[in-house]
Amino acid sequence: MDFQKLDRHFQLMLPTGPILLIFLIFAPWHQFGSGPYGISSSALQAPNALLGVVALLAVVVSSLISFAQVLGSDKLPESPQGKSWEEVVFIVNAILLASLILKLILETSWLGWGAWGCIIAGAIHFYGAYIGKQSGSTNQNPNP
Repeated sequence: MDFQKLDRHFQLMLPTGPILLIFLIFAPWHQFGSGPYGISSSALQAPNALLGVVALLAVVVSSLISFAQVLGSDKLPESPQGKSWEEVVFIVNAILLASLILKLILETSWLGWGAWGCIIAGAIHFYGAYIGKQSGSTNQNPNP
């Protein structure tokens, strides 16, 4: 698989998916104190841990669908509700970005560098899904 020959939305989504996954799990979303006595919590921990878990599930689903599309669209089952897989990925990424922004808005004190990394990676991931939706579907399902 040659990365340069992939569509632009895959070039944006495939690298940012694992990066976002690592940031959500390990990067400090909130950082209390500094130095060796500081305490940090990732996006999956309180406050608003449910939003971090929703973002984690969304990035996993989005990345799995994108990897399956790159490997060949014949490996994917029929997409739900007669929508294309690009539309499904776009909706999942909208949920991802909305949960990250909501988590950011609800608790803005003591933000760590991981919060900004997650927002930037999530925005790039969402933009890749937007480009994929705009470029059209490679796997159109007929309406029943």
